[in-house]
Amino acid sequence: MTDSIILLTNCCRNCIIIANNKIFAFAIFYKISNITEVSIIFIYQLGWHWKHPENFVIERPNGHFGSQIILVQSKGRLVMGDIEYHAEKNTAFVVSSCLPHCIYGDGEEYCDDWIRFSLEKEDQEFISSLGLEFNKPVKLNDDGVSKLIAAAEDIFNSAIPNKKTALHHILCAILIHISENAVPVQKKKHNYYDEELDKLKKQIYDDPSHDWNIPEIAEKLNISVSHFQRLYKNRFGVSCMNDVFMSRMEYAKQLLMNTELTANEISEKCGFNNYEYFSRSFAKYACMSPIKYRSKHKE
Repeated sequence: MTDSIILLTNCCRNCIIIANNKIFAFAIFYKISNITEVSIIFIYQLGWHWKHPENFVIERPNGHFGSQIILVQSKGRLVMGDIEYHAEKNTAFVVSSCLPHCIYGDGEEYCDDWIRFSLEKEDQEFISSLGLEFNKPVKLNDDGVSKLIAAAEDIFNSAIPNKKTALHHILCAILIHISENAVPVQKKKHNYYDEELDKLKKQIYDDPSHDWNIPEIAEKLNISVSHFQRLYKNRFGVSCMNDVFMSRMEYAKQLLMNTELTANEISEKCGFNNYEYFSRSFAKYACMSPIKYRSKHKE
């Protein structure tokens, strides 16, 4: 990819990518104008047209830290949670953080473009406004997203000023482009417990330090533990305790970046009674220790 140029205008936040003499314009100001300057969807890894042999296998039973965009550029077999998909070329997946998933070649050389990024709480309103269904295939009708990822890779590896802001706007454009290609999803039949489960998930992320107990939750809903666990996973794609874990890790990240609390104090505020267990859990989630994370991200 050569001579990729991004023009970012503060007045309307249009994102225009000029790549290989073609222009891709996304008038995205109406979607992202409410995102504050401190709300940055942070890209920390990406790749364009990575190729693998036809017997390629990658299995992530614990998922991967951070959300992902996987744009399949060949035939591929992808398993998201418990659901398997046979994907054609130019099929996108927006993958939730820590969702167990697998990627396999499907009879030919496997190729994909990908981005790993971190979502903060402030980004959730923007993501929700797109109506994206995570962990489901979206067949794209052009190669605009791939070209945007190629442009993002050029900028990611450059030394231009305000690189993080430029990448933020490109990622917003990519997410909007994927959402506008998605086939409208038919409303699922409403489950009696859906509203209660939605409230519970919000409570978990609002109060990560609480001692969440599955039997007690199930008892309050007047259902068995196994029925509750099945309903929760069907609703959100992950287990309830996985959400508890992620809420604590995300809360820990915020405290490490924005407070002077010690790592030990933060572990207690996040519901951990044992600092060593907290430290190991955080390192597994964020790919670095709490101390290193603070040193890298604290302004």
